[in-house]
Amino acid sequence: MRRQTAGRLVAAIVTGVFLALIFSRVCFAQNYEQKYFLLKEQSTYQLTLSTTHLLYEYYQQKSHQLTQDNFASFVTPYSLALVAADIRSIFPDEEDFVNAVLTVVHQIPYQVVEETKYPVETIVENKGDCDLLSYVAASLIKSQDLNIVLLYYEHESHMNIGVNLPSPPADARTTISYVDYRGVRYYMAECTGDDWQNGWRVGECPLELEGAQVAVVTLENYEQIAPGQVSSSFGTFKASSISLTISPSFVVEGSTVVITGQVSVSISNGTVTLYAVENGNWFSIGAVELDANGRYMFSWNPSLWGQYHVKATWSGNDEYAGADSGIVSVYVVPEFLVFAGGGIVIVAIIAVVLFLMHRATYPHEMQTLEEASI
Repeated sequence: MRRQTAGRLVAAIVTGVFLALIFSRVCFAQNYEQKYFLLKEQSTYQLTLSTTHLLYEYYQQKSHQLTQDNFASFVTPYSLALVAADIRSIFPDEEDFVNAVLTVVHQIPYQVVEETKYPVETIVENKGDCDLLSYVAASLIKSQDLNIVLLYYEHESHMNIGVNLPSPPADARTTISYVDYRGVRYYMAECTGDDWQNGWRVGECPLELEGAQVAVVTLENYEQIAPGQVSSSFGTFKASSISLTISPSFVVEGSTVVITGQVSVSISNGTVTLYAVENGNWFSIGAVELDANGRYMFSWNPSLWGQYHVKATWSGNDEYAGADSGIVSVYVVPEFLVFAGGGIVIVAIIAVVLFLMHRATYPHEMQTLEEASI
């Protein structure tokens, strides 16, 4: 059994070295970017969103199983908090902010998508139907601590959102629509529609939903944290990069490796998230703050022996696009293999020592044997 295990380990290490050589030559593509427009009075603002590949892959690999009980798990405020903060900086009033968010989601092309998607996926893929667009809007609004719910119309197979505001919407162009739930008034906000400049505003209700039975879905189970964030800017992003090294690259099971690196730009704050790959899926192993020079250091103790491919990412900010590092491999050797290998080495050393002692004790006999052989 141990021979088989050791054989698998050797094969894994050989495969890992091969993959590391391949990965070291890969030129990683740029981030995913999308642009949206915001209107305020006579001004037009262009908002650019930038998403790293690792953040997109993280959501792709999460469970997409959907039931009415887990609608809220597809609301991800943290991942879109930087975007929402930029929108709020232009529209500080709550009603104006909600309408600005609706303007953004109305610019995402409507398309029926069979599988439920997380907001980051919807933004990157630039398409979605009523529920996906509602998750994006709900995530943006929730990140600014507004009281918001999902509104689910089962008979109409439709979803939009409800937002509690301090006063009735002043900019609604129709009779104001809302849902009373547990003593709180939630004003309807429709997230579909291709006419983003004149689309639905908070408090307005599509004709086909008037009088429709609706289920209110609260957001207690929304995603609290994510391994990264979508960055946004009203300007043009500058490129950045991030390095990663691991020391040592070969360790015994139970040992600690030190991961270090640096962001290429001069920033004094920010968070780096570190990932490792297992069974083809990336998972977060931790996060660390950058120091004043843009450097980071993280200690990691792999829980199992085998090969790991490690990668670092930072989300960027309103000036620099985020970046993913190259992939670096680390190999963890099981303890029993070290003991077994150590035993073999010890036996070999003892054999050599005995041989040398025997030769030193009986030099005449050894010389005679050598002469006889000649």
